[in-house]
Amino acid sequence: MRAEDNDPHGEGTSPEDNDPYEDGLVGRGNVASAFTEADAKSRSGNYIVPFGLPGSGKTTMLASLFKYIDESPLLSSEIVIPERKKVPNYAGQAMLNEWQRIFNSGRFLGATEVGDLGIRELTYKVQPNKGQRTTLDFSVVEVSGEDLVKVIADTGSDPKLPGAIGALFTNTRVRPVIVLVVHPNQLENDLLFNNLYAWLRRNVKARMSSFSLAVVIANPDLALSRLHKRRPDTAGQDTLGGKMAMVYLQEFAPKTYAIYNGWEKSKRAISPFYVGEIKSTETEGEVLERIVRFEDRNASQIFAWAYHQFTNRKLGRTRLQQWIKKLGG
Repeated sequence: MRAEDNDPHGEGTSPEDNDPYEDGLVGRGNVASAFTEADAKSRSGNYIVPFGLPGSGKTTMLASLFKYIDESPLLSSEIVIPERKKVPNYAGQAMLNEWQRIFNSGRFLGATEVGDLGIRELTYKVQPNKGQRTTLDFSVVEVSGEDLVKVIADTGSDPKLPGAIGALFTNTRVRPVIVLVVHPNQLENDLLFNNLYAWLRRNVKARMSSFSLAVVIANPDLALSRLHKRRPDTAGQDTLGGKMAMVYLQEFAPKTYAIYNGWEKSKRAISPFYVGEIKSTETEGEVLERIVRFEDRNASQIFAWAYHQFTNRKLGRTRLQQWIKKLGG
């Protein structure tokens, strides 16, 4: 990359000479498309923050979640376009469009852009069409796994989070739901989550009681296969349901299990994440995987849980509606 490609204002110019808002659009690789620490400090409301190692499946999980929200006949949804200096920021919508193009073609999503300029915010407004009708406004923040691993303390390197994520966690007007994405191919899941937990206790301990925590196990078929090898007594189980997910976590990520087990029960959840039916083909020694049929079961469950965390209401019929239906036979 040329040096001038890193200069958002162009070589030899000042910010005033090249206004990033002059064309009425924000995004498309522009510095103004990023979700910044200043943005995070100014926000309020509900935020889902996925956390996981590079390649853990964070983006695939988010793409699945929004595919379910957009396509479910039980929900009405719309994207919310934020503004900065009264100019719309379409970066979140552009990111979602790219997810949809890739995901709908059956491909898995690749890595997220590394660095603060790659952080994106996506905001949605969702209303159930039946039963409980409370509208939910919430946002997600997409961050590269390469940036998240910086929270791991190392020799000569103090642990830190990307500025925007740290600011969300410390912002008292924000209600965070942290989603830990565990992938069976990743050997340092526990290391990452333990260091995140240490950062939270050091920096926002007084606020942690308001946080919700979900643990999502990606590629559950692979996870279950490895659990069977380590724990032959589980061989009769053919799905990674709630109980088996807990057993898997205890065996392969014991510190994460301890963190989860110590979290307030009403504010925690654990789930496998089946994306759907996957077909594998091998070409010239390379295995290529394609999603041939999307499965929204886990995406719908995770959304229902997040809806309850944010609104304190459960999707489906209200008690009064259930009572009326019972009276009507």
